[in-house]
Amino acid sequence: MAFLRLLFLTLFALVLSGGQIFAASSAKEDRAFAAATAAFQAKIWSRSEMEFAQFMENFPNSTNASQAMLLQAQSEFQQKKFGEAVALLKSNQSKAKNLEDQYVYWTGESQFAGGNFLSASDTFVSLAQNFPKSSLAVRGIVEAASAQAQSKNWPQVESLLEETNGIFQYAAQADSAGETVARGHLLLAQAKFEQTNFDGAAAILEAINSQTLSPQLDWQRADLLCRVKMSAGDFPAALAASTNLLQIANFQRDDNLLAESRALRADLLAKMNLSGDAIAVYSKNLTNAPVKWQRQAILKIAEISLAQNQLTNAGQKLADFLQQFSNSSVADMALLTLGEMHLKSYAANHSATNELQAAQTNFDQFLGAFANSPLAGKAFLDRGWCNWFAQKIPESLADFKSAAQQLPPSEDLAVAKFKLADAQFAEQNFAGARTNYNAVVNDFTDFPDVVRSLGAQALYQSLRASLELNDPTNASIALSKLLKHFYSSELMPNAELLYAEGLGDFGKPAAARETFQNFEQQWPNSNLKPQVEFAVAHTYELEKNWPAAITNYEHWLAEFPTNELLPRASYALAWANFQAGNETNAVALFANFVAQFPTNELAPQAQWWLGDYFYGQKNFTGAETNYERVYQDWPASDLAHPARLMAGRAAAGRSGYHDAIKYFQDAISDTNCPADVAVQAQFAWGNALMSYESSITNNPLANFQFATNVFVLIVQKYPTNDFGALALCYIGDCAVQLANYDAATNTYAQVFSTNSMAGISLRCRAQIGFGMTLEKKAELVVTGDDKNALLHLALDNYFDAFETGYGKNLRDDETAREFWVKEAGLRALPLMQSLRVAPPEGVDGFITEMEGLLPQLKDSLEKKRAEFSQIKN
Repeated sequence: MAFLRLLFLTLFALVLSGGQIFAASSAKEDRAFAAATAAFQAKIWSRSEMEFAQFMENFPNSTNASQAMLLQAQSEFQQKKFGEAVALLKSNQSKAKNLEDQYVYWTGESQFAGGNFLSASDTFVSLAQNFPKSSLAVRGIVEAASAQAQSKNWPQVESLLEETNGIFQYAAQADSAGETVARGHLLLAQAKFEQTNFDGAAAILEAINSQTLSPQLDWQRADLLCRVKMSAGDFPAALAASTNLLQIANFQRDDNLLAESRALRADLLAKMNLSGDAIAVYSKNLTNAPVKWQRQAILKIAEISLAQNQLTNAGQKLADFLQQFSNSSVADMALLTLGEMHLKSYAANHSATNELQAAQTNFDQFLGAFANSPLAGKAFLDRGWCNWFAQKIPESLADFKSAAQQLPPSEDLAVAKFKLADAQFAEQNFAGARTNYNAVVNDFTDFPDVVRSLGAQALYQSLRASLELNDPTNASIALSKLLKHFYSSELMPNAELLYAEGLGDFGKPAAARETFQNFEQQWPNSNLKPQVEFAVAHTYELEKNWPAAITNYEHWLAEFPTNELLPRASYALAWANFQAGNETNAVALFANFVAQFPTNELAPQAQWWLGDYFYGQKNFTGAETNYERVYQDWPASDLAHPARLMAGRAAAGRSGYHDAIKYFQDAISDTNCPADVAVQAQFAWGNALMSYESSITNNPLANFQFATNVFVLIVQKYPTNDFGALALCYIGDCAVQLANYDAATNTYAQVFSTNSMAGISLRCRAQIGFGMTLEKKAELVVTGDDKNALLHLALDNYFDAFETGYGKNLRDDETAREFWVKEAGLRALPLMQSLRVAPPEGVDGFITEMEGLLPQLKDSLEKKRAEFSQIKN
């Protein structure tokens, strides 16, 4: 987010009004200075630069010299001659007299504008330090922070603006409503936001009095507040901030701000899974918005529609847009996107041949109407896919070739070259195909997604081409590189950049095995024989043919006992035995692996496997010991923190809750512990407390209160996502144990309320907990009417959870969770019987659904059907 910067040309009052500042030595000098100043006022920068330079050459000892050089530097600044401005100001700073602070300030501005942010920051800091009483001192600190922000040095931004008794903090107290102070606070909030200190950022932004801000700064405040709340997961607050943002943008009558505000709100709605609302907001940017935002709207509408499988509706929106605004500056992108949506629809369902025809028509229209568009290369690539799907290989080759010629360096260019090679291979032009496969491997190392998604596949195809050409040298080169990927199981279908049908034989273990064996047959004495035979064994692993994998790995170990792949083969043999069900062999093999190869990268995984094995056998002491070894012997491993968590769970499994809690607390207190592991440890800590017998003899339920405190910390950290909702469920569970039923129902209700962002599983869990609590509360009620009211309310909540099985009470893209549907049904049955109340869908429908969920209870459920036959809906 770019904050507005304050740039003020230093114009001296007397000069602007035409008077003299100092007595000139001659009328000629006076006229020369006035002429240069007039050019400056008229913003004729090249002329004012030249005339101030001539003034200094003719009158070097003038009393106006310092002003002249400052204005000359500003003239150079306006012409983007930043280096010249810096050199002029620095070389003459000693002559600046009472303007020295302004010389330093404009040196910093010139360095900043020239992209030399660190030097600019140092210069602005020196301004504040050397001229603390200057009117520019506070601005200097803010600009120094702004320069550090440009370098993403967010801790330094905080340091500059939060320095105790520093210039900025003093100014913030003395003039909290000043624009420079407001800019500083916005920068400070951004620094905290970028470092994921969302609470700190929100506190600063909410403390700013928006009524004292200019509309531009107020928009920036609202924009950043919305992003902060959205990143923190506080979607209701973010939605309110986006509403305010739109109001400010509308007041500004700035098309860019309005379009950006809409885009942010739409992005927020998409994150809230309100895809229809998000598309509606993005659609407003299709017209009367700057081209940049129109293009973004088109792409976002397509992206959301694809994710939500709403291609038809979105396609119609784009078709309507093209019909209404055929001359729009973004018509090319709209037409291309419409074609791509048809193409993706066909790729998802090959029976929809009309979608393929529609895509081809759109791309033909595009290339006919927008041949000179910068998007033409992408259109050729897309039409190439259409022809490839239609098995028109020569036509696809021509399109992929055109795409490869027109696309800039990008992932799309890599795909174009790859598919050009595929088409050449299909046409038996193996040399041309190999050239383009190798280009994918060698020319796109700066594109990680290309390397990850296409690198191994391109090597595989290059190997196949070299085999066809009977070229042992290039085949060996390709195979050597390829096997490095293959050992890591990376030679698998990866369609991130390709449609699935573009994968060919790649990722098919049998085809890969045949290719490797062909290499061995053609060049049996190759020094790559150990690697090739290991790869052959690995193909059986990929097929999950574990007996064959075991046989081949055992044969490999016997034949190549000193090869560098020995650790990998040993681990692979242990893994294959485990997968084949030979767990006793696997335990011995993994234990031997750890002992033989303790420094190998796979050693912590082998030790982890042993922990998992003993945990699954309920040998919790053995599991704990093995998990401990993982984080003790390999503290830098990615498994170290999860292993500490699992050691705690193993300790809890043997009822060693005191030890378990210590593991969990150690995990949470480790600042390097990943957030997802830390929150699991916090839940495990709370659960351990709930199971741990209280040591306070006169308060046997004390640990439930302690557990509540642990879960409250989770809610505070994750107030709007499922972590927070699950913690609320546990808080409700603890309240039930403490017999605080009102607190329990209030807590559960927060999870399934209309505004809750919790998923369907947690909402059902909370509703069932709510009902169970009401039943417990009813047991304490003496009055019949009150008891019945509580039980009816409990039953209603069970019905709500049960009806998710019918598709009710679900949000977009949610599906019912069978476990909770069954649980709700089982809870509802006795209340239906005692209260003589039928479910909304009727007794027969309810019983039939329950029989489908619990077929083992069909006989007893049929008896219930007969008993309930007299109950009216």
